[in-house]
Amino acid sequence: MNRAKVAYFDTMATMPWAADPFGPEEQPKIARLLAAAEIRPGVCILEPGCGTGRLTAILADATGPTGRVLALDISAKMVTACRDRIGQRQNVQVLQAALEDSAVEPAIFDVAVCHQVFPHFEDKAAALTALVRGLKLGGRLLVVHFTNAALVNEIHRTAAGPIQQDRLPPPAEMRRLLTEAGLVVDRCSDDSLGYLVRGMRLGPVES
Repeated sequence: MNRAKVAYFDTMATMPWAADPFGPEEQPKIARLLAAAEIRPGVCILEPGCGTGRLTAILADATGPTGRVLALDISAKMVTACRDRIGQRQNVQVLQAALEDSAVEPAIFDVAVCHQVFPHFEDKAAALTALVRGLKLGGRLLVVHFTNAALVNEIHRTAAGPIQQDRLPPPAEMRRLLTEAGLVVDRCSDDSLGYLVRGMRLGPVES
């Protein structure tokens, strides 16, 4: 776990971009995410980089009491905020953990949603290996930002602290990373609703 990033994101936990509820302008973006992820009652969801739980609560409500959300974040303060936001929902587990270091259970998740986190993975190939290992056959992995890739990378480039080098890979590299991890990339969008890439786990799930 990158301690500098842990400390950085601890300081971000009360910033408006991290803590405020989504506004009306985000609703079409959320709707696209839920549709692309095929979130429905009863699905099991893995959400690394959950932050303060803004999306976690939406995912939990969408999958309902028969579903499950496992939310991870490296920041203790983000995790505390996420647990506060989740409240009494019984279908969510929130852990302080780095995905790359986590013992994700194999082949139990229908969906993995990487919202505003993929650039921050220290080892993107290792993170994808962990994510794909957790997906069921036919499971879906989404990499999502609510702004386009160019703006994501520019925000990180101009940020202070340990995220300055964190980038969304160029399209060809992103496709290569997902393909080498065992996913079939079937959707790529980078437009006014933001950035969304979907990969499907169609091959045998390794033990």
